[in-house]
Amino acid sequence: MTAAPPAFPSPADPVRRQIPLQDYSPFRDTGIPIVIDNGSRQLRAGWASEEQPRLQFENIVAKSKSGKTKAGADALLVGDDVYLGGFKSNSKTAFDGGVVVNAVTFENTLDYIFSKLSIDTDRVNHPIVMTEALCNPEYSRKLVSELLFESYRVSSVTYGVDALFSYYANNCSFDAGLILSAGNTASHIIPVLNGRPVIEHCKRLSCGGQQLSEFLQKLLQVKYPSFPQKISVENAQSMLFDHGYVALDYASELRAFSVPENIDKHTRVVQYPYVARPDEDELREEAERLLEKRREQGRRLQEQAVKMRTEKLEAKVAYLEELKELLDARNIEDRADWLDRLTDAGFDDEADLEHELKETEDAVRRARNKLSGNEEPDEKTAPSFPLVDLPDDQLTDEQKKEKRKQRLFKANWEARERMRREKEEEEAREAELARQEEERRLRDPEGWLRETRQRRQALFEKIRTRQKRKAQLNDRRSAESKNRMRNIAHLAAEEEPGAKRRRGAGKEDNFGARDEDWHIYKEISKEDNSDEDEEAFKLGKLDELLMAYDPGFVPDDPYEEATGSRNTILYRLCHGSGQVDLSDPAVQNQLRLNVERIRAPEALFQPSMMGLDEAGVVEVLNDATKRFTPDVQAQLVQNIFVTGGAAVLSNLSERIERDIRSLRPYGSAISVRRAADPRVDAWRGAARWFRNEPENFKKSMITREMYDEYGHDYLMEHSMSNLNWPSS
Repeated sequence: MTAAPPAFPSPADPVRRQIPLQDYSPFRDTGIPIVIDNGSRQLRAGWASEEQPRLQFENIVAKSKSGKTKAGADALLVGDDVYLGGFKSNSKTAFDGGVVVNAVTFENTLDYIFSKLSIDTDRVNHPIVMTEALCNPEYSRKLVSELLFESYRVSSVTYGVDALFSYYANNCSFDAGLILSAGNTASHIIPVLNGRPVIEHCKRLSCGGQQLSEFLQKLLQVKYPSFPQKISVENAQSMLFDHGYVALDYASELRAFSVPENIDKHTRVVQYPYVARPDEDELREEAERLLEKRREQGRRLQEQAVKMRTEKLEAKVAYLEELKELLDARNIEDRADWLDRLTDAGFDDEADLEHELKETEDAVRRARNKLSGNEEPDEKTAPSFPLVDLPDDQLTDEQKKEKRKQRLFKANWEARERMRREKEEEEAREAELARQEEERRLRDPEGWLRETRQRRQALFEKIRTRQKRKAQLNDRRSAESKNRMRNIAHLAAEEEPGAKRRRGAGKEDNFGARDEDWHIYKEISKEDNSDEDEEAFKLGKLDELLMAYDPGFVPDDPYEEATGSRNTILYRLCHGSGQVDLSDPAVQNQLRLNVERIRAPEALFQPSMMGLDEAGVVEVLNDATKRFTPDVQAQLVQNIFVTGGAAVLSNLSERIERDIRSLRPYGSAISVRRAADPRVDAWRGAARWFRNEPENFKKSMITREMYDEYGHDYLMEHSMSNLNWPSS
């Protein structure tokens, strides 16, 4: 028996706290640059003289319409404040495809950065080091430069590629190297040669952490179509980087999941929050409370009913007294006056009054008996049909019509009486069988249990055999279905005795070769389900007996067993190999990650898995090396550097080295290393570059004079930057 897979809490967002205001006094009037690693997902900002960024937050902005500022405008939330305010669904980003395109949104982000750094001057008196994407469009750089120089009046700005700064932070050689930057929206291949990036030979792959997360989200939505909670992209991204890993040999690991015993070994159970079912004591107390509440309601209703019956009885008694008084006045008052009074009371004659008096006395008597609990039973008398037995020649036309009605009424009444007697006989027979069953159980408990188990097993096997045969008949390719279709075709081809043989009748019959024949076969092969319903009812009765008197009995469903759904690979991937109560709220709110742990990261190597018509990252990387001479290729593959947010996936460097080795000549020296911290090293590299190479930093700055003279999209080239492609 395999051990249960480890369970993990739901992929909630990381703990988010409001970023406090930083102390600006140590940096006032120092001219220390502010380094901003402007990633499309995460932004990091801080002082270049420090080792760690002061600010780290998600690069999103949201407008809060509920919280107004003193000026009456809508409040703006940036970064983690968006989550704290609950406005993630209304958030937006300044990026599109990894480049800045929305100046207004990015201005809100810059306002947030400078306010958190507590810069209280009328302008930002610090140089800015800003990271940007590889081959960043001039339009995007122009937007950022205009904001920095026009809105914040910075003294200078330096642009650099984030992957190159990360490469520098890890002390990699700029003589020859190959950078794989697996970012959020795309992955880039950057060759480095002779101290500078070879931008003209760079490659881009439209697959990054965002695409892998969306792919994992779709995989889980297909796997659990009725999952009660929302699987957001943020949840999928947390599961991807917490539980996903890159398979060194994807095909062999995928084949391992076809062995049921291996599934639980590679499964991670992610438990979403849920409301647990109350225990039996709580359920019992709640049931007793509801029962007592219903009893109290019943008592109040009974009291109201008694009160209403009493009031009605009093009214009937008063009416009865009035009738008696009217009848007694017959012997006292004048006959003519009494008749007038009788007519005014609504009676036709004295007989009508006496009939009403008798009916009222009976009603009063029944009401008093019902009020005292001595309710008289209703006597059901057989209806009479006097005209049914009379001949038609003794009846008028109206009586003949009435006779036909009475004949119908009599037939209906006799049918109902017959059904009632049959039902009573059936109930008496079932009661007798139950009594005999109980006697056998009391007389020989062990024998009775053994006999009951045998009867249930025989019925269980019969139902399961029926279900298997039905499944085979519904499968067009099964031998059972083909054999039955062949028999039907043979019977349909037989000629009636004495019929003239048709021309060409000796030809081979081909019924069943066309799709239309299959529809005919399905129509004529439908079976009556009455026997199946009766067998299911009998099985339910036996299950009730065994559950009541056999402590070790565990009922199983023959219909589910017939399909074998619990033994399928899909069921084991979704619910595991053990016994699982699918009605348990904890199970309903569980995600089992197994094959998805390697399938989602594999899309980086096989983008076609998620619908991208592109080559994998290793193929693109190998193609980038072929742009150089064999000697340079040998130098490049000895220094392959992996960075970016998606580089945190386990085994990514090992898989790249393994695949590259299979494409290189035998005995080639290959070295692949990953950044120490793929997510923060870009900021660290920019800050370290300022501290270690102040002269090169000064040469890379774009001043306000350059901005005005050379254009708003001007770029000062250096060893960490893009190339400056002047506009034609």
